[in-house]
Amino acid sequence: MGGSPPFFTVFTPTYNRAHLLTTAYRSLCGQEGSSFEWLVVDDGSTDNTRQLVEQWQQHASFPIRYYYQPNSGKHAAINRAVQLASGELMIILDSDDWLAQDALTSIRGVWESIPVEERERFVGVVGLYAFSDNRVVGQPFPHSPMDTDALELQIRYRVRGDKFGANRVDVLRQFPFPENLGRFVPESLVWNRIASRYKLRCVNQIWAHTQYHSDGLSSRMLQNRVQSSHTARLYYQELFEAASNMNGASTSARVRVGANYVRFSLHTGLPLRQVARDAAAIGVCIASVALGALLYHRDRFLLRDSKG
Repeated sequence: MGGSPPFFTVFTPTYNRAHLLTTAYRSLCGQEGSSFEWLVVDDGSTDNTRQLVEQWQQHASFPIRYYYQPNSGKHAAINRAVQLASGELMIILDSDDWLAQDALTSIRGVWESIPVEERERFVGVVGLYAFSDNRVVGQPFPHSPMDTDALELQIRYRVRGDKFGANRVDVLRQFPFPENLGRFVPESLVWNRIASRYKLRCVNQIWAHTQYHSDGLSSRMLQNRVQSSHTARLYYQELFEAASNMNGASTSARVRVGANYVRFSLHTGLPLRQVARDAAAIGVCIASVALGALLYHRDRFLLRDSKG
């Protein structure tokens, strides 16, 4: 379609989720006064996803772009979407998500509340997810609005739960997801790397709703992290280094992150003696080693029990 590029690229990665996509589509149809495109990256679906999206392309009042890729994982789908995006800001709307009423107008308003001369320091804006009954997923932010970054939210403020927002496409292109680390790469690996250079404006506004499903990534988080234990180990190593260098990071936060580094190091198959040596080399304390070993054995019990 001609004309100026959209302000938003709303991106949906999907894999055999045709039965859920209608809710996301309808929520986009209800957005008024916002310039956006919907970019659907199909990660190897074998259901009727393509046919469904092609029907919507014929009737929607906004551009819909569909791209198919062999099944490669969500992180690879994000990389492709970032390269294809036409918008200034990109929103990841998962296949089991739907936008709140006027969410795009609200998101743009928060972004434009950042003075123009300061926006170069920001990667984007973040609001809240809620369940269908409007219960907030996780915790709200301690203040609203609040200028911080993804690392501070985790380590200093201990804000838990998924959040929903929009990020600058030009920044995302500088931080691609690694595609040589296996099938599962946590999104936070990249968000944390971005946090070393860019801030977020956070607000306690519900911008999207979600419903976690038994076949979703969230429900298989432990299995995914154990199966991709080298990636999880790298994630916690980088997070530990960030916590160690952050002013105001509590000792308990460093112990917790260090324990997870040890935990997933053990899941890679390394012996405890070597893991303890590696942990000491980056400054992980003995308490983290002990706690990490306990978490590792708990994981093995939980995974064994789930198979039984």
